[in-house]
Amino acid sequence: MTSPNLAAPHVAAAQNQKEVTINDAINALDLAMVATLSVDCTAGGTISPTLAQVQRAARLALTGTPAAAFTLQLPAISRLLAVQNGTGQSVSLRQASGPMVDLAAGRQDLIHVGGNAVSRVGARQEEAWDFGMTAFATPEASAVLGKVVVPRAVLLPVDFAGARGHADVAPTAAFEIALTRNGAPAGTITIDATGAFAFATAGGLALSLVPGDVLRFVAPATADATIAGMSVTLTGSLL
Repeated sequence: MTSPNLAAPHVAAAQNQKEVTINDAINALDLAMVATLSVDCTAGGTISPTLAQVQRAARLALTGTPAAAFTLQLPAISRLLAVQNGTGQSVSLRQASGPMVDLAAGRQDLIHVGGNAVSRVGARQEEAWDFGMTAFATPEASAVLGKVVVPRAVLLPVDFAGARGHADVAPTAAFEIALTRNGAPAGTITIDATGAFAFATAGGLALSLVPGDVLRFVAPATADATIAGMSVTLTGSLL
């Protein structure tokens, strides 16, 4: 028989050479408390360490060069794990179902895996990352008003909650700035004739950015003759 979670061997009744089993159990506990498992994540997609590997490691060191954000699928086990993301991409830590934890490139966190859900251990102070654009002159049609290359994993909330904008001179009619990510629609920023700003994310969903994403603020296809002195700041949180 073995222990229910770490599969450390049990000593059987009337067993010969009990010391062998006891030593094996001590070794299993020792590894589970301090050992580091290196996990090559170059293949990307979904990386799945085995149950036996996770039973014998206290820390998972993610290595390699995946091309995009990826998933680390953890086996059905209950325990604390330190996870270090040494890749250049963000990773989602998950089990078969339930909540998951996102870990940005270069970060390390302590997590608890509970059979079907992953959670951070302890409260981590949310780290904000704010950015935006400024355009003083009245823009031409479809002009790029600003461009940002994202250096780290960032989550922008639904409808850019917390964002702020200001225009020195309001537009003649509604002026819609398109925010694109790598050329695809990511949201809109609309300025009405009174100078009020309204923000919307694509599909009404939060926007998860990864290092290397390119964001552009693009003026509408129809130029406005009056708007000038625009400034927009979006606020997100580091993953």
